[in-house]
Amino acid sequence: MARELNRIIEDFQQRRLGRREFVIKAAALGLSMGAIGSILAACGGGAATPAATETGTTAATTTATAGVTETATAAATETATPTATQASTGGSGSNILRIRIPTDIQILDPAYYVAEEEYVVNQTVFNNLIIYGPNGYEANNDLAEKIETSPDGKTVTFTLKQGVQWHKGYGEVTTDDVKFSYERIGDPANNSPYQGDWATLDHVEVIDKYNGKIILKEPFAPLFKSTLPVGSGQIIPKKYYEEVGKEKFATNILGSGPYIFDSWTPKDKVIVKKNPDYFGDPPKWDEIHFVAIDDDKVGEVALDSGDLDFGRVSPASFSRYQGQTDTFATVKKPRLGFLWIGMNMQHPKLQDINVRQAIRYGIDVPSILQAAYMGQVDQCYGLIAPGLLGYWADAPQYKRDVAKAKDYMSKAGLTSLDLTMDFIDTSEYRPWFEVSQQNLAEIGINLTANTKDSSSFWGMSADQQKQMQLFCSNYSMEPDPSWATVWFISDQIGVWNWMSWSNKEYDDLHKQGLVELDDTKRQQIYVKMQQLWDEACHTVWLTHYAGLYVSTLKIKPAVTPHGLIQSRFFEPA
Repeated sequence: MARELNRIIEDFQQRRLGRREFVIKAAALGLSMGAIGSILAACGGGAATPAATETGTTAATTTATAGVTETATAAATETATPTATQASTGGSGSNILRIRIPTDIQILDPAYYVAEEEYVVNQTVFNNLIIYGPNGYEANNDLAEKIETSPDGKTVTFTLKQGVQWHKGYGEVTTDDVKFSYERIGDPANNSPYQGDWATLDHVEVIDKYNGKIILKEPFAPLFKSTLPVGSGQIIPKKYYEEVGKEKFATNILGSGPYIFDSWTPKDKVIVKKNPDYFGDPPKWDEIHFVAIDDDKVGEVALDSGDLDFGRVSPASFSRYQGQTDTFATVKKPRLGFLWIGMNMQHPKLQDINVRQAIRYGIDVPSILQAAYMGQVDQCYGLIAPGLLGYWADAPQYKRDVAKAKDYMSKAGLTSLDLTMDFIDTSEYRPWFEVSQQNLAEIGINLTANTKDSSSFWGMSADQQKQMQLFCSNYSMEPDPSWATVWFISDQIGVWNWMSWSNKEYDDLHKQGLVELDDTKRQQIYVKMQQLWDEACHTVWLTHYAGLYVSTLKIKPAVTPHGLIQSRFFEPA
């Protein structure tokens, strides 16, 4: 260990490693946080808690300090426990909040964002007409001074708050911006994956600078649940977007929110800074740093070392943090999202339903959940989570049955088959593959790994998706069933429908569910859609997961009832 420790110390001193990278590598060698802090201090890099002026990685002195090796050797034998961390406070009085995002951003544009983490970031920059308040589903006016719906559900009339300014001198927020924002997503020509959030939009009528009407072709049941208060309801500046274009706007967003987008360092972090002219309650932080860390274990090291104030942790470690009440607070929320192993039905090796049946009966889901989540999550059996409209209480529960799986292989005329599984190579997803590999080997299927980092996985092109066979996936969810069903209609093949499943009845039912305002009828629609899904046999359901988060005692986080991080509403404790 001493040789490797000396190597990373030298890399740190010569600025080949930043402080955060040094902490991660040193922890991987088994050093305590106290030992790491002592080494950093000896190197001139400060303690293992955030440096006063740090904006990411802090370089150490370039000249080796005498006695560093001796200090490191002594520190390596030291035992210590992490002390309580706090949001970084700079010498000038600035305060910085650091939040872990498990996936690096790709697109922050609300019309095209890829992952939930991008919404966690962009909600600090954009405003909506209405927005869910902190820790709940209570919709509050945001940019809207008032908003009301006609009795037939086809017209939503709104009045904007006056004097709200776009960041960086781009003028006042007006009804023209609302019209541009919503019609841009709803226009099929723009190919927004969130077009379904505005499925019945006809147009937005501009009455004057502050007043307008959202005109719908038909009533739209999810409008006030999973469109207006969340991503597809975010308002962007027409003038700025047309000036910079779609490509630049994707990672250089500009809004009217409490924080101003500052910078993005790929595979490292996004920084937003306080908007001093915000029209609402003054922002609580001078800066928020969204730190991209794919792996839960690495994220936990960053929490323990003080380089994070809030982040998701692994189920295996959650109980450890629950026991450190003098240092950390924990948050556990049931999720509405869904995790599953998918099968690409259009791939030649998976077109035979007998093969897919063999896989469904061959994989032991409880073993995956135990290996990956240590009993902290419940198994699921369908698309819609319990407690949500559309939940299928009588969904079939497929248990592992090796004999039945082999019988389906025989029906397919196979005794062996080679398949690949695509997944993000982290401590969460690797057990999915390892258990599946062991299970399927017993029925003659040789499964090999096709690992990717998060950006490569979520950024796969339509052509790359066609080549996939099995894959591990995790989709987020808003509190309306249509937000789950929309990604698997036929039009989503090559976008988010990675199973390449096309079923006209399913597509038609999805459209019916959007315009049906009777909850009893909507319930029947979404159960029928899940029955069609089950008959197609392209999915091995795992769990709706649970949001497992840890924060320092110096902050008050905000998380929705379904576990979505509301970074906009975080406050100092």
